[in-house]
Amino acid sequence: MDIMSFIEGKIRNALIKRDRYNWYKFFSGKFIEKLNELGFENKKAKGEDEYIKKWRALSPRVEPYSYRLYSHYCGFTPNIVPEDIGRTLIEPVLCPLKHRPAYSDKNLFPMIIGKEFVPTTVVCRIGGSTLLDKDFKKADKELTHYIGETTPLILKPTLYSNSGMRILKFEKKGDSFVSTDGTKVLTKEFLMSYGRNFCLQKAIEQHPFMSQFCASSVNTIRLCVYRSVKDNQLIVTGGFFRIGKEGAVVDNAGSGGAFIGLDITTGKFANYLIEPHFNKLSEWNGIDFSHNTFVMPYWDKVIEFAKFVGSRILHHRLIALDIAIDPNGKPILIEFNVEFFGYFAYMLSNQEVFGKYTDEVIDYCKMMM
Repeated sequence: MDIMSFIEGKIRNALIKRDRYNWYKFFSGKFIEKLNELGFENKKAKGEDEYIKKWRALSPRVEPYSYRLYSHYCGFTPNIVPEDIGRTLIEPVLCPLKHRPAYSDKNLFPMIIGKEFVPTTVVCRIGGSTLLDKDFKKADKELTHYIGETTPLILKPTLYSNSGMRILKFEKKGDSFVSTDGTKVLTKEFLMSYGRNFCLQKAIEQHPFMSQFCASSVNTIRLCVYRSVKDNQLIVTGGFFRIGKEGAVVDNAGSGGAFIGLDITTGKFANYLIEPHFNKLSEWNGIDFSHNTFVMPYWDKVIEFAKFVGSRILHHRLIALDIAIDPNGKPILIEFNVEFFGYFAYMLSNQEVFGKYTDEVIDYCKMMM
């Protein structure tokens, strides 16, 4: 191990030591609350000893409550990832902290992935800069020059965004662009007051298959891409489809949406959804999923695209992608995440986050500690 890797390891371990117990307490409390809320017994479950033994390779303290919860959804598998261990012991290794900021800035997605694979930027702002155009040059003309006749538009933060918070959709009304909630008019002055880091984009038109589930939101496929620590192979290990609540602009569960598991091999939908409180639902927006035969179209193309995106994110091995499909069947990257992974949604969707690669992840993270 070279000196820089040694120093980085020391820094990472210091941060882990500081945060580890706090996250352990936080998640333990949340899982106990959720077990009670859902009416699940908080007692030792089948296979719990095997689960604890597996994860003790990384931490002497392994909380059992996530296992007791998630085993109701994805079975009694020791590969259930304890959220606190995932957050503090796996993510800092697979997604190094020092490389996250630039990759996390949505304004840089066109440069990392390619403009043709992401929604078109109209104007943006980076680090409190002046207003910039799609080529990051000063946008000193009238806003209408950059917008043209495009409608609708999406305004969103490009840093520190979460669950679709503060995303606004604008549609043209007369000579103005007005937010769909009727509270904001799109002007340069408003944009400069909105925040220091944001982008205004052309809203994508989604494929009819996607829009049938919720016409008001762009409904996205969330996939987990793992870059193997053994051979650098890019593997899609899990995925689900996020569907907005009718009338909502975004599809996030945190904003009232639901999600449904997808078979990674075929793209076939599961027969139940999960809503924000972890309850299973057979119906959403008036559509019955309990006996459905829905299969995501262009599935092979979506998987190939996810691996392509993963190939451009060179410093990280665990990536969560949100992908839309346009009317022509082309996958479009809405965003990717290299932190705050959200293991829970995969396990609630009856999937293992790392599956058969769990042991190699544990061994690698243990070696790097």
